[in-house]
Amino acid sequence: MIQATQISIHEFRGIRDLTLDLNDKNFAICGPNGTGKSGIVDAIEFALTGNISRLSGTGTGGLSVKEHGPHVDVRNKPEEARVSLTVHIPSIKQDVTIVRNVKTIKALKISPDTPEIRAILNKVALHPEFKLSRRELIRYVLAEPGKRSQEVQELLRLDEVESTRALLQKISNASARDLSTQIVAKDRASKGLMAALNITMLSKGTILEAANEKRAILGLPPLLDLEANTSIKDGLVSTAAKPTHMATVPKLVAKTDLEFAKTAIGRLSDAAYLQTISKASIHVAQLTADEKFLNNASKAQLIQSSLDSYDEQVCPVCDTPWTPVHFRKHLSEKLQHYADATEKRKEAEKALQPVITQMGEIKRALLVAAKYGSQLVPVVDCSDILTFITDIDAKVKSLTSLLPLEATITALTGASNSPANVSTVLTQLEAAVNALPDPNQQDAARDFLSVGQERLETYRDAALLLKKTERMAEVAKTVLETYGESTTRALNKIYKDVEESFSRLYRLVNHGDEDKFKAQLKPSMGKLSFDVDFYGRGFFPPGAYHSEGHQDGMGLCLYLALMNHLAGDAFIFAVLDDVLMSVDSGHRREVSRMLKQEFPKTQFVLTTHDEVWLKHMRSAGLIENKQFAHFRTWNVDSGPTEWHGKDVWQEIDDLMLKNDIRAAAALLRNYLEYFSKEVCQSLRASVEFKGDMQFTLGALLPNAIAKMKKVIKAGKAAAISWQKHEETAELNRREEIFNAAAQATQAEQWQLNALVHYNEWATLDKHDFVNVVNAFHDLEKLFICKKCNATMYVTPNFGEPESLTCACGDSYFTTQRKAV
Repeated sequence: MIQATQISIHEFRGIRDLTLDLNDKNFAICGPNGTGKSGIVDAIEFALTGNISRLSGTGTGGLSVKEHGPHVDVRNKPEEARVSLTVHIPSIKQDVTIVRNVKTIKALKISPDTPEIRAILNKVALHPEFKLSRRELIRYVLAEPGKRSQEVQELLRLDEVESTRALLQKISNASARDLSTQIVAKDRASKGLMAALNITMLSKGTILEAANEKRAILGLPPLLDLEANTSIKDGLVSTAAKPTHMATVPKLVAKTDLEFAKTAIGRLSDAAYLQTISKASIHVAQLTADEKFLNNASKAQLIQSSLDSYDEQVCPVCDTPWTPVHFRKHLSEKLQHYADATEKRKEAEKALQPVITQMGEIKRALLVAAKYGSQLVPVVDCSDILTFITDIDAKVKSLTSLLPLEATITALTGASNSPANVSTVLTQLEAAVNALPDPNQQDAARDFLSVGQERLETYRDAALLLKKTERMAEVAKTVLETYGESTTRALNKIYKDVEESFSRLYRLVNHGDEDKFKAQLKPSMGKLSFDVDFYGRGFFPPGAYHSEGHQDGMGLCLYLALMNHLAGDAFIFAVLDDVLMSVDSGHRREVSRMLKQEFPKTQFVLTTHDEVWLKHMRSAGLIENKQFAHFRTWNVDSGPTEWHGKDVWQEIDDLMLKNDIRAAAALLRNYLEYFSKEVCQSLRASVEFKGDMQFTLGALLPNAIAKMKKVIKAGKAAAISWQKHEETAELNRREEIFNAAAQATQAEQWQLNALVHYNEWATLDKHDFVNVVNAFHDLEKLFICKKCNATMYVTPNFGEPESLTCACGDSYFTTQRKAV
């Protein structure tokens, strides 16, 4: 979409005033921790999106762009905190300048300003994933499958897939809960109807038989069928008024209801129920040690966000210094504790459910019994029953909420208690109902049919609602499964492409070590498992056996594969913020080559605190000369202090202009030791091993020179064998130039050693030392491709060399002779 040309930052974050020329090319920002690197990353993100991700999201409570975006000294003048970013838009071949300040974040100034440019920049703002930090990188690798699915789908702009699935899952779960509730409701209505009709099995036949028996007593015609709208009291007419208590309390039905209530109370002492309580009590007791964790379950989110926000140095919550290994181990143990406690809670809640259900049944039976108290003459006081029902409600509430555990344990302890006064009231109700005059056959039949019809209607309503709920639950389940299957098929295709791309990139970074590496991305209903091959021993999660450095490498390769799938040819800009801090030096070099080789059209802005990593990027040709900012220090008054991007030769020239020859010689020797080490690595030169890994210039440079001579000689012999006369002549010329340059450095080397090692004070001035500098500078150029500015290297990485090449291939020649 865009590439960055220049950025100017003023009074923003820790930067007072800074301008960097990025030139639409790869750019590196190097410096110790705390020197302002991340401020530049924040500035790029702010200019393009209006947001700073490290000041938003989980774990950043109390932080905001408006409050904490400006430099601390202008926090009351947010209008002075501004970023100007000039970008190039290749699709329209247009340079555009974007200016945004913290006070009016949404008032973006664009020049030139056209609807087309606005549309392109709006699209960029919708894709903040162009920026990747280590805490974001590692979440793709080590996240839980459900969390990884969410993160990856957000990166691929597929988050609506997950949000839709989550919504459908929510609907399906709610429908399942409603179904469970309606099953209980129908069962309750069924029992009430059977009690009213005095039958032991509910069916059309038993209902008709019981109803027709009473209808015959009243001289009503029998019912031949029981349809949805059939009334079992059809044809029943009112009779002469009866005493109030006889009209309101159907004696036979009331006796059945009271017997049902007494039976329900009796179940409190059943052995099976007591065993259920005992089992639930054991589960609850096992949670005692975890109650603190359960009470603070929300802290699990804070801990997870702390892990995500950790900068490898200090805790993002309390600013306490931690080593990465101990910090992650400490918080991972806490998260595991939360997970274990949550699982125990689920088991306890499952064990408590039968107790809650039983108490609910008792409550409903007692409510039916208590309603008769006010209908009898004289009235029977049922307040003790109602008090017991209130007590049941309180216990159910405690059992349902589970916490605090003390209340739940108390509720379980009393879950089998039945107050004697409740039984006394039930006995009083039973006596009052028994005292009612027995109705004659006609009255009894009339009461039977009236109450029976009332409860039949309740049952029908419950049955209809249950059918409707069953249909809804089935539809919700089917839709969820269909959606899951469809999206899984589609995601499988996407993840298969990403999986192949990821594996290939990772093999490039780790070739010679994991040449057969493969990975598996497997989506399933809101989850995304990610397993990787471990040296042919099987597929495991990345955190199982691979080192932290390998995990970082995986995170970067997965991010690149995802971005390449998402944007394709439009993936031309990415900010990588300290993403390879735990990768060893050898693999960093391969990462540089991979980025240059596989993403030649992508502009990478990379930050690192490791100068060796910067040198790897430069020697591999990923970063061109002067395409980097090198910060030395930072202070709150002036912001970052830069090395001004001068290369080492310019720095040496500056020192010689000041006639500081000793400093220039020291710098030259340090650089030559670094460069010689890089060349020995690239050419696979033999160097005598040292246990302390401290190699001097004398142990490195001669071997690098010797290996280059050997390779050129082998290339010349190969060209002769293939009768490539022009190539032979070119290699002869190269050999002569290289030998002369090597000889020049040997002639001047005594002066360098004398100055650096202080064996004796030499009386050289800048006119003497300039020959030394020029000789080594000329030699350095012969190890570097003139076209791509990358250090040349031999291939393959093991065995006899077969060729010498560079990043662009312009310096290529083979060392393999024609077979005779």
